[in-house]
Parts: sequence; C-alpha cells; structure tokens
Amino acid sequence: MSVLNETISDTNFPDDEVSFVINKWKNQFPAVEKISVSLQRSQDKNSGKHVHDCIGEAEAAKTSSNLFDYNALYEDTSYIYYSILQPLQKNFTNLNDRTLVKMRVKEDGSLEKKVKAELIIVIPNKKEWVSYIAMKYRKLTKFAPFIKGMHFEVQKHKIRKIKIMFNFEYDFNMIKYLKEAVINEQFFNNWIATCHIIENYTKEHTSNIDVAIKDNNMHIHYQSIKVKFSRSIVL
Repeated sequence: MSVLNETISDTNFPDDEVSFVINKWKNQFPAVEKISVSLQRSQDKNSGKHVHDCIGEAEAAKTSSNLFDYNALYEDTSYIYYSILQPLQKNFTNLNDRTLVKMRVKEDGSLEKKVKAELIIVIPNKKEWVSYIAMKYRKLTKFAPFIKGMHFEVQKHKIRKIKIMFNFEYDFNMIKYLKEAVINEQFFNNWIATCHIIENYTKEHTSNIDVAIKDNNMHIHYQSIKVKFSRSIVL
C-alpha cells in the first residue's frame, strides 16, 4: 500500500488547500482509490489567533486506467471541503480539535457518494470533561441522525479524546442544515448520561471505550483480556 500525506498551514499558504494536496498526490500517483482531508485547529504563537493545519492523505490505486481524471477529483473534493469539512471545523471545533472526511475514489477520479466524517474532540488538561462536553458541544446534537458512533480514548483513567463519527451523503449541505435543524434534547441527554457512566467506569479501567448509536440510543462497549462490559442508554 502506498500512502502520501501532506500537511499545510493556513498561515503561509498562497493557493487553495485542496489544490495543493491534490497536486502533491498527482505528482506521486497515477491514480488514487482512497483519500482523506482533515483540518486541525491550532493557535498562532505570535498573534494568539486560531489557525488551522490542512492534512491530506491518499492511498494509491492498485491499478489505474486512462479514465482517471485528477480534475474530477479536485472538483468533488473541493465540494466536500466547503460543504461538509470546513463548516464542521468552523462551527464545532475548539483549540486542538480536528475534523476529517474520508472518501473512496471511483475509477474516473470522481468520489463515491458516501462520505465518512469525524470530529476529534481534545479534552483540555484540568477540565472536568463531562461538563466541558455539555457546555461546548451541545449544538452538535443537531446532527444526531448522522452520528453513527463514538470512540472514547482513555489515558491514566481519564478521557483525553472523543472521536465522533458521521455518515453523510455527497450532496449534504451542512450550512443549510445547520440553519434549519434544532438541538436534539433526547440525544443530548443520552450523550451526557453515557459520559457519566464512562467516567465512573474509567475510575477502575484504562482501556478505550466504543459507543454505537442507533435511533438516539447509545450502546457502550468495553472489552479487555479480563473484563467485558456492555450497556445501553435508552430514554
């Protein structure tokens, strides 16, 4: 498997970010079959302003044909960047958080219609993490129909990161949806209840925890060599 990863910062970038990363892939691979683009919020050391790094990763196609068109890849990836990735980053990230989209690429260079997205929440040091989630990310519940799971990263009995996973269609317009959708109170209550259960569980265990989501209900799964744990939150 051949993978090319490119990272750029918006503080010193002369051209659009999608064009930059795709041109790097084009110079390396005749064709690609999987790509991901992510934005990570950071802080400029001099000005203190929030900036972001754009990270692009591509996996080379095992075979390629004359049909593959990098212009088609650029057009489709740009659409996803501005309709899903960038709005997710601008509306829902805090310092050090990261947003990501993953797509499969067709033989002609266009993208398949299913888009997987992720929001990786970084819990600041010395923060009571359940309250932090409740205060900072409540608006995220507007996207409850698209959230398919969560992954809680545990270090030294504390939650350090939460990965939230979404499934979108290619033509999903996040900006339009944000204006029309409302906060999902049932999903929010289930999410916070789940966080409290996980918080109590991590007092004794340090392995990561996965949460599967269906119809606003959350199913907590934990498994190690010695312990298996499963619980569902239904309101």
